[in-house]
Amino acid sequence: MLKDLPERTDGHRRQNFETIVDAFKFSVETQSKKVAIICGENTATYQEYGKVASRVAGFLKTKGINPNDRIVICLSISIDLPMIIFGVLASRAQIIMINPYYKDREITTLIEITEPALIFCDDGSLNALRKIKSLNKSILININGPKSSWQNINSTSLPDDLPRGKDDAMIMFTGGTTGTSKGVPYNHSKIIAAMEIIEDRWPTNLSTEVLLNIPPFFHITGLYHGCFQPVFGCNTLILLPKFHPDTVLDNINKLSVSVIIMGAPTAYIALLTHPKLNNTNFTTVKFSGSGGAPLADKIKSEWEERTGIPALEGYGMTEGAPTCNNPLNGRRKSYSAGIPVACTDFKIVDIKTGTKEMPAGERGEIIIRGPHISDKYYNNEVATKETYRNGWLHTGDIAYLDDDGFVFIVDRLKDMVIVSGFNVFPREIDEILIGHPKVQEAATLGITDDYRGEIIKAFITLHKGENVKENELIKYCAEKLVKYKIPSVFEFTTNLPKTPVGKIDKRRLKQKL
Repeated sequence: MLKDLPERTDGHRRQNFETIVDAFKFSVETQSKKVAIICGENTATYQEYGKVASRVAGFLKTKGINPNDRIVICLSISIDLPMIIFGVLASRAQIIMINPYYKDREITTLIEITEPALIFCDDGSLNALRKIKSLNKSILININGPKSSWQNINSTSLPDDLPRGKDDAMIMFTGGTTGTSKGVPYNHSKIIAAMEIIEDRWPTNLSTEVLLNIPPFFHITGLYHGCFQPVFGCNTLILLPKFHPDTVLDNINKLSVSVIIMGAPTAYIALLTHPKLNNTNFTTVKFSGSGGAPLADKIKSEWEERTGIPALEGYGMTEGAPTCNNPLNGRRKSYSAGIPVACTDFKIVDIKTGTKEMPAGERGEIIIRGPHISDKYYNNEVATKETYRNGWLHTGDIAYLDDDGFVFIVDRLKDMVIVSGFNVFPREIDEILIGHPKVQEAATLGITDDYRGEIIKAFITLHKGENVKENELIKYCAEKLVKYKIPSVFEFTTNLPKTPVGKIDKRRLKQKL
């Protein structure tokens, strides 16, 4: 266990696992009959979980896969997905999670960066992968074929030489919302450190929890909370083959869900607007956790009032998660991403030099370091030098600390707009607009203006059946914002573009200008 982590005193302390694979092996051996995964109509016990993972590891050996070889997993959600992940990790290869809905153009760059030895795909991703010319060195395995085409039935147990903490474990790709995606490598020590840090603030009990996961596994929130955290505590995972609020609410009613991992705020919006919400029994649910994008206070308040469940907002990124969060047990603040997590050094520094630490209340860039934080980009020296400096990860996120040490995220540094010489952060305006009772979603960004350099444009979606005039929103903003922050241009739309994990995609909005 991390030496500076507070000791758990509730009887649910984990063993000192060196890797998440060690935790997996422990769960398989001690909880063999327990249901580990529920995915639609399919279920698997920990014994079955371990059997398939062992067969995957054995299959990779027959294909000549060596330790540290890179294995792409480009699969839609199914009961097989977490089993393949642990099979690859147990073989001492690295997993590379890729969105199975990407087109061949989007996948090609990621393949060229990582040069995988083997790719697990399914019928949904196969056609896109077959179009990629640079796959000639990669073995392509479609898991929708016979089990024998991706499992070695003669493998009856996990390999003896499981990975150690220093071994490479995975490469996760950044969302690419501000440019080309970058690969972020992690070793096993960093993953297990993240599990210990997650459990410090968002604790789960041993062998009794049922976690319902919404985010995809190619996003670090879904992979950490949906795949790794249940195994870390010998608990049950509910996977959704496809997100639909009706399915989520049915699972909560039928399966005694105790933790909901929401991911992006769009999941909250979908559930809050569904007619079944008021007839759903939330008494078994301890908390819902979100991250990946800011959760508007209006949405958070409505969720907690209607369900009685605390919505715990956290902050992190592909390069390091979690970074700060609102605890299950302890003080929480609205509009805040919480307090920096244990064992992590956290600073707010000036934007210009990145070296001067800012006092409470003053805005600056978040820089962090810790045992679970990445230290480079994969095969990208230029981006590494720009982002990782003197042992610190420079996040590009603008925030401030209040007097109690709570973190308030303002915006992305790259999204900052300069209006009439003033720095304006669109996220603040987004939050104000979402607070209007008729507005469902809002996204603001800067556009060129001959007189003021830049002005603010707002993209707005309204709640069903609502109608609002531009002047009404301007008046509403004027009550809450200084004049230069008020949007000058409004565009009403029925749908805002989203990234694969449900964030509003401002890069695509900018491309439309």
